[in-house]
Amino acid sequence: MDTQPTLDWKTVHEQACTIVDLHAHPSLNVSLFNRAITKRVYPSTRAFDPFSVRTNVHQLQQGSVDVLLSVIYPPERGIVDECRYVRLLKYLMLPTWKKIYEQPYFQVTNQLLDEIEHAVKQAVDPQTNRPQAKFVYSVTELEALLAQPAEQRPIAMIHCIEGGHSIGVATPPGTAGIQSQPDHLRNLEALFQRGIAYMVLAHFFKNDLTHPCFPWPESIQKFGCFRCERDLTLGLTLKGEEVVEKMVELGMLVDVSHCTPPARQRVYDIIGKRAPILASHVGAYEINPDPYNLQDWELRRIAESGGVTGVIFMNYWLMPHETGRGLNFITRHIRYMIDVAGSEHVGIGTDFDGFTDPPDDLRDASELPRLTQRLLAEGFSLETLTRLWGGNALRALRQGWGRRA
Repeated sequence: MDTQPTLDWKTVHEQACTIVDLHAHPSLNVSLFNRAITKRVYPSTRAFDPFSVRTNVHQLQQGSVDVLLSVIYPPERGIVDECRYVRLLKYLMLPTWKKIYEQPYFQVTNQLLDEIEHAVKQAVDPQTNRPQAKFVYSVTELEALLAQPAEQRPIAMIHCIEGGHSIGVATPPGTAGIQSQPDHLRNLEALFQRGIAYMVLAHFFKNDLTHPCFPWPESIQKFGCFRCERDLTLGLTLKGEEVVEKMVELGMLVDVSHCTPPARQRVYDIIGKRAPILASHVGAYEINPDPYNLQDWELRRIAESGGVTGVIFMNYWLMPHETGRGLNFITRHIRYMIDVAGSEHVGIGTDFDGFTDPPDDLRDASELPRLTQRLLAEGFSLETLTRLWGGNALRALRQGWGRRA
């Protein structure tokens, strides 16, 4: 791609690049399984394991991650409805079950936010007494943290939300008698005031904002679960359009990941060039032609908005035919997206700890330097790498995350 002198990949990864992961889920391990993000004892595995740990503080430090966009996802009731095996967890994890499935989504979202904030506050280096990670709630706070000496500063954590159900547009099924928050715009603004940088409009199931793509790999369907198809011709609802407008007004970035193609197109049309648009964890349709992945014209529309497309680290979305090793496919998607949209509009959104199956040769945050090594070997320039790893994501945050203090 680019010509350059030989560069030391470790130096490039650790010192030359600001490493930003646009999409990861440490909150799920904290809130669902009561795991401390400071402990090293939780291994990541090379086989698919929804209970693995891939973004604890130790792994993030080893991977030289500077900024992590920490995603809150209140599990949807449809997971229980479409998979009878999940219902068994009610008896194994009763307190957690009640917290997740017997309260309105907006209330659950706020509780998950509280819990990950508490967990991050416990991340203190026992030798220096310095924080190892810290939530920032505005661009101003982010800039101040990044201005600190690299060897002293904590990992910057930024709140994000996955799924429009999070703003309490609808009460979860089976929660009759529990009062939900009826005002979706008021709930959206309340989350923005908590420091939410972006919201993914869709997720696994239809919500009152939009329709999703089919999310489940065939390997999971073998167990008789999650076989209900999604209608890919349906897009944003009127409430969804209203929420998108409100997000632009507030300064909360809109993420089109998981949305159907018509829903994504409507978001592009509504926002235009008024704010950066995100697709934080997707692939390129031309490499793996799945409706979840973005077509060329979409990559260009996001680029025209000043936005960023983040390459996901999940074999199912990366490859037309899955294999265990996927680092080569991550590289292919990055190269393709850069060729189509430009090096200023591609980033990294691992989706680690989101119950995903990452490549066996890049299984957790500690192994992120392997991607830098691979990209340098394939001729990517230092300028391209600094944009890819963090420059583009930081630019989108500075331009589109509206809360300044």
